[in-house]
Amino acid sequence: MLASPTLYAEWGENEGWSGDAEFGAVFSSGNTDSQNISARSRLRYEIPLWRHTLQLEAYTGSEDGATTQERYLGTFKTDRKLTPRDYLFGVVRGEKDRFSGYDHQRSLSGGYGRRVADTERLRLDLEAGAGVRQARLEDGDSENETILRGAGALDYRINDALRFTEDLLIQAGDDNTEVESISALRYRLNDRFTARLALTVKHNTDVPEDREKTDTITSISLVYDLWN
Repeated sequence: MLASPTLYAEWGENEGWSGDAEFGAVFSSGNTDSQNISARSRLRYEIPLWRHTLQLEAYTGSEDGATTQERYLGTFKTDRKLTPRDYLFGVVRGEKDRFSGYDHQRSLSGGYGRRVADTERLRLDLEAGAGVRQARLEDGDSENETILRGAGALDYRINDALRFTEDLLIQAGDDNTEVESISALRYRLNDRFTARLALTVKHNTDVPEDREKTDTITSISLVYDLWN
């Protein structure tokens, strides 16, 4: 049961600072020279009535000297707790993905969230709200629209060392609907380090004709707990 206190801290049960930093890299050479690098960091500060979370992500990939993937994401979220399970949230999100068909997408939204499951092994948060989104396509055209936002965060502890997480985000507007799913397995190596295998699937319903609507990223990385 040594992993239990750390698990609860990651779930936001303890006040104060928590967070982690993550890095992954894959290099190959021979007939094809390629490299893929991912970095991710999450910082959280929690007090009895408030929870603030900052998350930054970067992913780049290249093959034979040509960039094939490049994505940057930043999110800041504030939760105002109403009860042990209910809260109001506000979130600012910005994304730049060179190969999505969009130069950038930015959104501001707020709404209501509830922890619908909270046991020793399982946590599930669901959120619903609305907001506004500003997007610029690669050809310079802009889209400004009202959006509906839905999100879910599942965290399931398989055993003391192995966890499965699923984060789902849907931002729907008249011009475009974004759907992002991040499925991950996390294996705790020791008190500080965790190995993480993740599959990210990002879908936009409206993209230029020469672009795919769905992108996927598979990553293997090492996670370091900043506070323990």
